[in-house]
Amino acid sequence: MKITTSPLSAGGLAPLFGLFSVLLAVTAPAQNAKTAGKEPVAPVEPVAVAPLQTNMDMPNSFHKYYGQRINNWRDSERTVAKVDLDSDLNLDGVINNNDPQDGGAFEGTPPGLQIGKGEMSKVVIRVIPYRVDFDGEVVVTLELDGINRNVSSGEFESFEQEQALTGRVRIWREASRKTLLLDSADPARRYVEFSSQYRVYPYNLPNEIPRVVYVEGVKPSPQHTGDLRLLLTCSHRAPGSDPKTFAESRKTLLKSFRTTFDHLLFTILPAPMPKEFVNNNVEANWVKVGAK
Repeated sequence: MKITTSPLSAGGLAPLFGLFSVLLAVTAPAQNAKTAGKEPVAPVEPVAVAPLQTNMDMPNSFHKYYGQRINNWRDSERTVAKVDLDSDLNLDGVINNNDPQDGGAFEGTPPGLQIGKGEMSKVVIRVIPYRVDFDGEVVVTLELDGINRNVSSGEFESFEQEQALTGRVRIWREASRKTLLLDSADPARRYVEFSSQYRVYPYNLPNEIPRVVYVEGVKPSPQHTGDLRLLLTCSHRAPGSDPKTFAESRKTLLKSFRTTFDHLLFTILPAPMPKEFVNNNVEANWVKVGAK
């Protein structure tokens, strides 16, 4: 058998390597001459970019039915009410539940609702009862959380870290700021609940549960957008349950009635955003309060 050798085999490449060595010897002094007396160029370090979306932007951490098994979490026989948060996300002075720009993905996608320091924005709370028979209480809750956009979980290591990296809001029951419900900078005012006995539910909902609340921008967000979250829940509290442990027990999946929920992101700006009111703000969805 005759074995033929390609011109580019080991023996054939030897002349090419020799020529390449000569070229390097000729060009190296020229390159050194060009860079003589100049500082070496440092390599460009990659810039770390914080994740835009976290697990807290869609409240799927509350329980798994959200957004995954739509026929289960919309089952009217397994929940006591449907809840909804709405606000003027498109800054036109109108809160329209049928306008996609005032709800849907805009509520959970940064920046969410943009509020300037020294102004308040109205947020509408809708609780739509289902006709179900049960014993116990209907409990509607509002709670504030900061979102850490430096980690995918969205959680902070400490309350102090959260305060350093997020804005601040206060939530009032009235536009006159008489009843303070929540304050993102006060650990004792991050959670509030409204309860109604089953014997009178849903007939006394307007008296027990606020139809609107007012979110006041207090401190701008120093780093990220959509760094605060208002979570609305509606759940069933069985007779004899301990209200002190209810905040955690309402997250339980296997219970008589599943908890329903909705949420809204906030970004606090140093000054109010320009707005193009279509109705001259006659609904008072935006209220100037002045810096405090």
